[in-house]
Amino acid sequence: MTPLAFAQHDKLFVIKEIKGRDKDKSRLTEQGFCIGNKISLLKDDARNYIVKINETKYVLSFGLANKILLEECK
Repeated sequence: MTPLAFAQHDKLFVIKEIKGRDKDKSRLTEQGFCIGNKISLLKDDARNYIVKINETKYVLSFGLANKILLEECK
């Protein structure tokens, strides 16, 4: 599994695990970052990460992006 912070751009991944505090997990889940959802990293500048889930774009900090573990879609 790869943390979102180190994922390749423009590839489709599946969320496999979300680490961290319950507060962070529930906030991410409310926004659509659920285990099993597909996600794509659009852009990063080493501090902020722009991702796309369900046709919606989000900006995440490195700290949050590092807590989301992914597996590449086959």
